Amino acid sequence: MTNELTLPVQDAWLGDAVQHLGSSSFHSRLLEGLNAALGADHVSYLCYDGHGRVQAASAASVLDQHLIESTTEIFVKRFYERDPNYPLMCTDARGGASDGRPELQLLWMSPASIGDPEYRRLLFDRPGFSSKVSLLRRWRDQTCYLNLYFSRTKVQRDRTARLMRSHASTLMALAHRHDELVSLHRQPEASHAHLWPELSQRERETARLLVEGCTAKEIARQLSLSPATVITYKERVYAKLGVQNLREFLTLARH
Repeated sequence: MTNELTLPVQDAWLGDAVQHLGSSSFHSRLLEGLNAALGADHVSYLCYDGHGRVQAASAASVLDQHLIESTTEIFVKRFYERDPNYPLMCTDARGGASDGRPELQLLWMSPASIGDPEYRRLLFDRPGFSSKVSLLRRWRDQTCYLNLYFSRTKVQRDRTARLMRSHASTLMALAHRHDELVSLHRQPEASHAHLWPELSQRERETARLLVEGCTAKEIARQLSLSPATVITYKERVYAKLGVQNLREFLTLARH
């Protein structure tokens, strides 16, 4: 399967992102264009299932990659349900918005608008984010959440709104297609399907790599996920298989 996507891509930076679909550099190349166009310094992408659980997360920065990865890890591990936008993430059984909201939304957030002091401190004040602009798009039973963070400059709302009116659908289609391609690249081996039928595809692939001795960071690199997402999958694997730790899991997996 190729990485080609039939979209009305007019800007060179979007065209460049298309060329990196499915690769580990996709979000970085996409951010380079968004930084030049809007001044965004960091980007995070999350995919939620229909029950509002994070299924995948990735991040990129033009300033500090460790900062955005650690912040995204904190978000996924402890705060994703406390995100002021979280009620928008769940879909109904038919894959549509549960409250009639549009499929594609542009959302704005600043520290002053956040009522949760701990959330504001750890996810805005400490990393130095002055504002966040988010795109939310639903596909069947999934919700995709693309976040642009600004550190050095304040977001220019008029300019950002104009660009998003023109490119929001394209941006979300690219992000979603990238996630699909990455998922295809990490299809689990058929031999493991009968061993762990209770696990999802991504949980099974995480389990396979754990058996091979990979750390969470190594698994994250191989699967193009954030370490926080890998840890979430690992915890789900343990819970579904009824084990408490890595030693118990490896004992079970090797028998």
